[in-house]
Amino acid sequence: MVRSYEEYERPSLAADIAAFGIASEESGNKRLGRVKKLKLLLIRRGEEPFIGKFALPGGFIRKGETIEETAKRELLEETGVSQHTFINSGIYSSPDRDPRGWIVSAAFLALSDTVSLKTDKQSDASQALWFDFSYVTDSGTETITLTAEDNELKIVRRDGRVIRNDLAFDHGNIIFDAFMKLRDETVHHDIVFELLPEMFPISELQQIYETITDTRDGAANFRRKMKDKITETDRYEEATAHRPSKLYRRKNKEEIS
Repeated sequence: MVRSYEEYERPSLAADIAAFGIASEESGNKRLGRVKKLKLLLIRRGEEPFIGKFALPGGFIRKGETIEETAKRELLEETGVSQHTFINSGIYSSPDRDPRGWIVSAAFLALSDTVSLKTDKQSDASQALWFDFSYVTDSGTETITLTAEDNELKIVRRDGRVIRNDLAFDHGNIIFDAFMKLRDETVHHDIVFELLPEMFPISELQQIYETITDTRDGAANFRRKMKDKITETDRYEEATAHRPSKLYRRKNKEEIS
């Protein structure tokens, strides 16, 4: 006998968003000048459960929405960030992941400018902050450190399992997976160009690429790596304190060999 769909239990469905950005900040070294820093967007929860703890932006799907529309709406409501590119980075369905009940989360990777933030009074977030993002690995132990103002949060993973999570819910797992997705998309699918203006110095592209992937190439090697993806323009940087650099742009589909 075929069971009716009403007989099946149904979980709640939510979206969580790991929104990364790149900020240009003074290095404190005159020779280096300004450097690129990877940032992650977090909100402080204004409601139980986990009131006062930091978490990823996100929330429940509404009737008539796609889950992608939920992600865009929640990111805007909780942080003021309007973002159009979302990449699914995982589904999280452990029955005990949320103390409120059986809640499945569709997680998304998003990229954004590190714009000023604002929180809708109707959302369950009390604050939104860009956190400096650091990832290190040592003898099989991976550590993500997130710092902003007087806040420092850590997520530690060993043998693929999170053993320390200073955030709400299972958001440590989601952040690890989203960061690995960001690295993969940077190396294999050129998502890095979404963090750049239409025209850019190749040194800026290299800084952002290496910040995300934690790799280091000489300028000549990096130029060879990117030769099939970018092309020179006849434009140069404007209003710079140093010698203006030539500007490049991403090749369009017709130009890629």
